[in-house]
Amino acid sequence: MAAAFRYSPTTAPDPARIARARLGIFVLFLSMGVMLATLLSRLPTIRDDLGVDKGRLATLLIFGAGGAFFALLVTGWAAARFGTRALLVWSTFGYTATFLVIGYASFAGLPALFAAGQFFAAFSFSFTNVSMNAEAASVERYMNRKVMPQFHAAFSVGMAVGLAIGSLFSHFDVEVIWHFSVICLILMVVRLAVIPMSTIDGRPTEPEGAGLGGPFATAKAEFRDHRVVMIGFIVFAASMTENAAAQWVAISGVDDFGKRESIGDAMYWLFVVSMVAVRFLGTGLLERFGRVAMLRASAVSTSLGVVVFAFTPTFWLVPLALVLWGVGAALGVPIGFSAAADEPKRAAARVAAVSSFATIAGVAIPPIIGYLADATSTRHALLVVILGSLVTLTLARTVRRDEVLFQRLRRHLTRRREVEIDAEMAASISPTDTGTTLV
Repeated sequence: MAAAFRYSPTTAPDPARIARARLGIFVLFLSMGVMLATLLSRLPTIRDDLGVDKGRLATLLIFGAGGAFFALLVTGWAAARFGTRALLVWSTFGYTATFLVIGYASFAGLPALFAAGQFFAAFSFSFTNVSMNAEAASVERYMNRKVMPQFHAAFSVGMAVGLAIGSLFSHFDVEVIWHFSVICLILMVVRLAVIPMSTIDGRPTEPEGAGLGGPFATAKAEFRDHRVVMIGFIVFAASMTENAAAQWVAISGVDDFGKRESIGDAMYWLFVVSMVAVRFLGTGLLERFGRVAMLRASAVSTSLGVVVFAFTPTFWLVPLALVLWGVGAALGVPIGFSAAADEPKRAAARVAAVSSFATIAGVAIPPIIGYLADATSTRHALLVVILGSLVTLTLARTVRRDEVLFQRLRRHLTRRREVEIDAEMAASISPTDTGTTLV
């Protein structure tokens, strides 16, 4: 009772309450990273247990992207209607239950049940994602410091931890159902313990305009802005780069390089650690070199990494390839969201608009790579990622602020318009008018 009162909702938190909320949210991000990595670390085994090829596995993974897509349409409304604290609790139970279903589907070899589990796991994850990011933004406002990158870095750290644990379970040939059961139940207890301290307020708000449709309803007007659309393509490419590695690197380690699943997990772990390192250094790098230079460098690093990964004649070059790939994947999404939020008054709608491109990438890319992998090999199919790097290189200038990006074009259009006006004025003065004037 005392603990419940201690963390009761408030709009005037003291510094100690803010500090505890920051710690609690850090743990939530960390736990979600562990949870997602738990699934990714066992995909090769799950595929074999389900008895599907890479193309069909890609099709099954689409159900997860579909769950995330559907959740986007209702999370804003649900957060306003029920509050973030309630959503965090509900999604914790939902996520735990669906992961147990996925584990059982693998154990029993039931692809349809796996697809259903994927859908509801992603649906629950989206509710947690929206709620913990909303609470993180609240802590950032109370602290008046830019601490949001620290929370997202915690998610990546959780990914690295989850991959390491998954590699250990895989090394000892632990069944997926027992692996998932142990991790999910532990994380459920941890999350339920920290949710009260993580939510400073967390109550329903029901603001005007909080309806169904999510970012697609909120941001549809922003799609008319060419800069927003171009930034969206950059976010699409960055999401492609991350998702492709997350879903296919471990499988490639097993199929293309003949390694155990635990080694495949270690391969993806190296990618994640490289990405985490750059994200921790990202603020300093961006301040020194700027968005455009870092985005171009990221695209080049990604391309080099993917090419080496696809064509290396020896496995010993794979770590170098994954480091280059992870370094290149680190800053694309943060830069894209930051650029979309350049104009404060329209930041929310624009971020919502570009986030929809990330969702589309999650739906479209997995089956493309899976079907190509069936025709060639997984590591050669991953060369699709280079197309995203080319898009990033081409559109990199877009992430400059509007006034910088279009300054030269605006000056050119202004001069052109001035010339046209002068020509119109000259044409409006006929010879007769000139003669009359002279007389």
